[in-house]
Amino acid sequence: MTSISSNVSIAAFVRTSLKLDPQESVAILLCKGRSVVATLRVDIANGGQVTQWIDAIHSLVGQIITDNGIDATVLVAYDDRGEFKGRGYSELDNLMMLIGAPIRRAVLVANGQIMDFNGDGTDAVAYSEVEAEPLTLEDRLNGKNPLRAKDIEHCEESSIEVQTIAVARVAEIMKMGDSLEEIAPKIGHEMATQIAIYREAGEVTEEVAGWLTGTFSVKLGRDMAVLALAGTATDKVEIASYLIGDRVVEDRQILEDGHEMLFESLAQIAGSPRPNILCAVAWAHWTRGNSTEAMATLTEVIELEPNHELGNLFMKLIASGKVSKTAMKNPKQ
Repeated sequence: MTSISSNVSIAAFVRTSLKLDPQESVAILLCKGRSVVATLRVDIANGGQVTQWIDAIHSLVGQIITDNGIDATVLVAYDDRGEFKGRGYSELDNLMMLIGAPIRRAVLVANGQIMDFNGDGTDAVAYSEVEAEPLTLEDRLNGKNPLRAKDIEHCEESSIEVQTIAVARVAEIMKMGDSLEEIAPKIGHEMATQIAIYREAGEVTEEVAGWLTGTFSVKLGRDMAVLALAGTATDKVEIASYLIGDRVVEDRQILEDGHEMLFESLAQIAGSPRPNILCAVAWAHWTRGNSTEAMATLTEVIELEPNHELGNLFMKLIASGKVSKTAMKNPKQ
């Protein structure tokens, strides 16, 4: 858990946590004592929709607060248009008080400046000051590629080598049968091997891209490869509990490295497996606590395949406000 203090350091914390500069939205930092347990972002309510907006936030944070002993909230409003001041803030303030996590501090980011939300603006400083914050500098030194949807590389056609490996891989999977007890650990081990190759090479090789292309061409292969990023399970109930975020992933490093590998593989993978891999990238974003990039990545899925079943179901899951248990767990614990 990370302790923060000044308005600038709070804004820097939000930026490094969400891997973006929020716009016209509210960041809600749920705290226990003096430490931040979770950071959530919601769009500012439109006009007369404040009541529905407050109900949605209640659904989003209520169980998190109960399950994690949250006792206070720090709020950052990114509000250039001034729409949040007034009823929006008042209703949210009342809600957080009611559910046991009163707003301890509120910060406003507007028109390129950071200031106290309830102040007169005399304390305002330039938003650019977040660039010099230790949190920002540390994130740049130690942080990894934020894997933003807007940076996903396009691929018109996979190489002949990738296509050849993919065809052979599909044939392998089709011969595996339908026993989850046998298939799940096998594909899980193979996925771990691909991640190890990726780590060693420092890039997605054509062999890895081909394996991923073939594996994600088949629904069973896709689901078991994604499961491998989360943990080990051999029945439908256990598998589902991982995939819908009800269980904490077993090895966070596997999740992070696999996430990067899948993201980078998109530069070499075209055709029908691409939406499936994009779904896996989105799932990893969401599992790690970044619903914003998850939704942006899923938008790419729907643009490629409007009726993509998994993509549409996953969008509904994220829109419901569900937060994965992995996102709620301190990575250092």
